[in-house]
Amino acid sequence: MSTATLAGRLAAWLAYRLFRGPLARRSPHFHKLAMKLFRYGAEHGDRAALTTYGSLLHFRGADPASRTQGALYLQAAAEQGDAKALWLVGKFYEEGLSPLFAKDPVKAESCFQRAADAGHPLAQSLLETER
Repeated sequence: MSTATLAGRLAAWLAYRLFRGPLARRSPHFHKLAMKLFRYGAEHGDRAALTTYGSLLHFRGADPASRTQGALYLQAAAEQGDAKALWLVGKFYEEGLSPLFAKDPVKAESCFQRAADAGHPLAQSLLETER
């Protein structure tokens, strides 16, 4: 999933517009469509779709399988260098999110450092207070 296809990027762009627009808030049909487009974009390697869809699944998923899949999408986005995903994966390693992310302070620190380097403000604050 390292390289996004053009179709994946287009699906993610459209999903974001639908998701943030008034139609998705009022219409379950448009919300469902936005989620399908996010999934398509994520499955075709779009970093923003991986992060957004992964976050939605992980934090708002209906069942453990959805939350696990969300964490995997976030990990894929982190591997592509997405600052938010790196922060979240760092938190997974810091707190230990079983079964995928065993507690590992070294991996957590690495993710936080990469997130800070990518401009994530919480990661930057965390690293500044540790110094």
